[in-house]
Amino acid sequence: MLVAVAFLSQFSLYALVVSGKRTGNDHFSSLTKAALGSSGYHLLNYSIIIDMVGTVILYLMIIGDMVSALGNIYLPFAVTRAGMIAVVSVVVILPLLFFRNTGPLAAFSIFSIICIPYIILAVAIRAPQYAGEVDVDFSFFGPRVLPAMGVLAFAYGSCHAAFPNYSGLRDRAVKPWVQATSFATTGAIAISSGFAISGFLSFGSSAQANILENFPETDSFINLGRLLFLMSLVFTTPLSFYPIRDTVTEMLKIDPQRHHVSPIWESICTVCLFSFCAISAMLFSNLGLAFELIGTLSSSVVNFIIPGLVFLSVGTDVTVAGIVSRWRSRANRCEGASERDLLLLPAATGHSGTKPHLKDICMWVLAWVAAIFGVWVMILGTFNVWS
Repeated sequence: MLVAVAFLSQFSLYALVVSGKRTGNDHFSSLTKAALGSSGYHLLNYSIIIDMVGTVILYLMIIGDMVSALGNIYLPFAVTRAGMIAVVSVVVILPLLFFRNTGPLAAFSIFSIICIPYIILAVAIRAPQYAGEVDVDFSFFGPRVLPAMGVLAFAYGSCHAAFPNYSGLRDRAVKPWVQATSFATTGAIAISSGFAISGFLSFGSSAQANILENFPETDSFINLGRLLFLMSLVFTTPLSFYPIRDTVTEMLKIDPQRHHVSPIWESICTVCLFSFCAISAMLFSNLGLAFELIGTLSSSVVNFIIPGLVFLSVGTDVTVAGIVSRWRSRANRCEGASERDLLLLPAATGHSGTKPHLKDICMWVLAWVAAIFGVWVMILGTFNVWS
């Protein structure tokens, strides 16, 4: 399931860039509006807001858990989770949210990546030492398979950053983009599998949404991993917040560069949005439920439904009539039909007027699979989470 969701996420990134190049759009929102109209445009914007706000809230929830755990170990006084979220949010994260773009935060992003190998190794090496008599259920499908797919959709979701990352390529072509995203997806699968397998085999059904929560507070190696994970999230949170601010300021027409208004309105919007995220993180503590709800409700739309429908609308010329024409031509050829008869067969497949190639048909089918999968996870998964 993990590999299947990763593969569909990879296709969604491919579908967006191909559709953007065909229509001349290099922004997710403008591409969606060109392909699906105002309804698709508004659905995407609201889904991105929910998805990214949820991401920031999740990061702050984990930061609160990590800071309070480390603080109660090494500080001479007791600290609370809500208090630590408030302090870190105001003192560390909020000052990083007032740049015009994420350029000044590039060094922090590199630091976050450097922290990952130690965290993975610490969990992989130390987890087996705490493995005991645990309940390990090897059932292929568990009772919460749909919410789990929502979590995977959230974990692999990066369509909101597809065009900014594509614009950063030296060679802006489809092939280098596929190579870069394939490498990233493969790495994500390896990291996710490492955490999932080691955590599941060691802790079984008692594994927490944050795997570090399963380790005792006396493990120095894990505590260093907690510290690095904490620092990584602190510097990653601003990168996740900027798409929220940019989307909301554009919707409210208060972007100072595009609408020539005072920057104070953007600053007020930044403070209000981040305050909402911080207060929500203080109030909610069920990390697993938050992962499931955000993944099923919004990540499924942003990463599967919209990219699939956009590709079907403007990313391909394949139609059902074109597919039927292709296979009818093959059948007639096998029956020994003359060349003149083949030329008289219908060949309408959209704009190009030629019969689709097998690769184009496969991409067309994948677009339908992505869209239908997203609808399935969104509706049934969200219902499962709420029930």
